[in-house]
Parts: sequence; structure tokens; C-alpha cells
Amino acid sequence: MRRTFRNAAMFGLILGMLGTVSCRQTNDEDKDASEPMQNEMHEGDMHEEMNNSNMDEDAHVEDQMLNMSDEDTVGAEFNNDQASQAYKDYIGIMEAMVNSDPEAAKESANDLQDVYAEDSENAKISQLASRLASTDDINKQREIFSEISAAMEPVLKNNIKSGKIFKQYCPMAFEGKGDYWYSNRKAIRNPFFGEKMMNCGRTEETIQ
Repeated sequence: MRRTFRNAAMFGLILGMLGTVSCRQTNDEDKDASEPMQNEMHEGDMHEEMNNSNMDEDAHVEDQMLNMSDEDTVGAEFNNDQASQAYKDYIGIMEAMVNSDPEAAKESANDLQDVYAEDSENAKISQLASRLASTDDINKQREIFSEISAAMEPVLKNNIKSGKIFKQYCPMAFEGKGDYWYSNRKAIRNPFFGEKMMNCGRTEETIQ
């Protein structure tokens, strides 16, 4: 009887030890299984934070563009209708350059060509406008726009009656050679680079 009891006790002890080891293994496995889930959850949180950050940056850029488009333009009046219309069409070309829109540039260039089509004194402006209107290449248009700006300077300076025109300069234009343009905004909107370098430049002179 004693031997039977002792054997039963030993058997029970062995079962208990096996049960303990099995529980530890199960707990360890559960712990190991939970770690990847926690890591996945952590990575998911990081992705969400990055997405939120990118959305915030996009919203900030969008706000900047909206603020830029809402900026007040400054008007200018001229001594004659030709100069007034020429300036309007020139600004149309300039804005098209800012927006990198060759079709809009061609439309305004066609209008500018008509202004001085029969004016020998400003025939160069008409010829340049015709050249700009004949190409779809935005880079070539920008080169011709530079020439138009130079040709427009005496028209603007000699005929402005009131208001302001801003002569602005970008040192990076045309591979660092730099160039000027005229604007109806004091804030810089670069026609030579558009959105690539929208705010590159400075106001050199105010014509009034």
C-alpha cells in the first residue's frame, strides 16, 4: 500500500511539473505573438502621424497659394489707350508665365500684337508678341517675354499717369544671368520659374 501511494504521489508530482512547464511555454508564446502585433500597431500609428503631417504641409502650401492669389493688385492709368491696353496685355502674358500656361500666354500675346500692329514707333513690341504667340514652348516664350519687357519699359515710364508699376528682378533667371519684368503686385510672383521658384526675386524700382 505504501509503495502504491508513493507511486501515485510521484505520478501526480510529475503531471504537475509538466503542467507548469506547458503554461510557461504557452505564456511565452503568447508574449512573443503579442510583440509583433504591438509593433504593427506602433508602425501604424507612425504611418498615421506621417500622413497627418503631410496633410498639414499640403494644407499650409495651399493656404500660401490662396493668400498669394488674394493679394491686392495695384492699378495704373496711362496717358493714352494704346499704352493702357499694352500694359493690360503684358500683365496677361506675365501671369501666364507665372502659371506656366503657354496657351494663355499666346492669347495675351496676340492681343498685344494688335495694339501696336500699325505703330512704327513700337513695332518691335508687336513683332515680339507675334513671335511669342507662334510657339507652344514655355521656355522660348519666357525668352521672348524678356525681350518684350525691355521693349515695354519706355512705354510704361513715358506714359504712366497715376498708380504704380513694380519693376522686379530675379538673379537666377536664364542660368544665373538675371532678368527683369514688370508687375502689378509688389509681392514677387516669378514669371521665369513659375511654381519652381515662385518667390525668387525682389522689387528694384517702383514706376509712378
